[in-house]
Amino acid sequence: MTKQEPPPHREECYVCRRVKKHCLCGSIRPFRTRTRFVILMHVEEARKQRTGTGRLARLCLENAELLVGTDFTADGRVNALLADPAYAPFVLYPGPKAASLGSLGPEELPEGKTLLVFVIDGTWRTARSLLNKSRNLRALPRLSFARAYRSRFSIKKQPLEHCVSTIEAVYHLCREAEEAGYERLGGSCEVLMTLLGRLVETQERYARECHRTREESRRAR
Repeated sequence: MTKQEPPPHREECYVCRRVKKHCLCGSIRPFRTRTRFVILMHVEEARKQRTGTGRLARLCLENAELLVGTDFTADGRVNALLADPAYAPFVLYPGPKAASLGSLGPEELPEGKTLLVFVIDGTWRTARSLLNKSRNLRALPRLSFARAYRSRFSIKKQPLEHCVSTIEAVYHLCREAEEAGYERLGGSCEVLMTLLGRLVETQERYARECHRTREESRRAR
């Protein structure tokens, strides 16, 4: 018996990993940042959220990479970046000692060094677990935001009002880096929020279509 091909509407885009019917690639406009971003995706997030906002953020960032794991203590790539004297490394994670970009002085971000930001992608539970297990990341100074933001990721419930998705976290950091004079992006980072808006729109439309189909099936019975 020959294996049947999946129906056309279920074919996936190999770039954004969404079904082609809801492909987001038309909204992806990669832009370059002075900041080096490293998105650390928890394996649980990689398995359950194939089209999560961490992946979408990576597609928009030219100066970035994405790594998957649960404990990066012995990760060769992460440790190579941490050992590189060209970088000033931070982990983007809230906490009482977390600093905003605008508050960093020459001691924290020396002249001539590139800001290296590790962004943890996962639920708050898995993100906390990843950070706790990764001793090299846990030892890094923390970055946070100068003010609180409300998430626009309406299709996913956030644990607290100030919690935002990974793509929003990258966006807000880019904006605050511009305010601090570290980045000059000229509005290019707005693509992150445009992409999030399209993601929310397509998911809400899909949910409405599913609801309508279920209602029609119920009435037909």
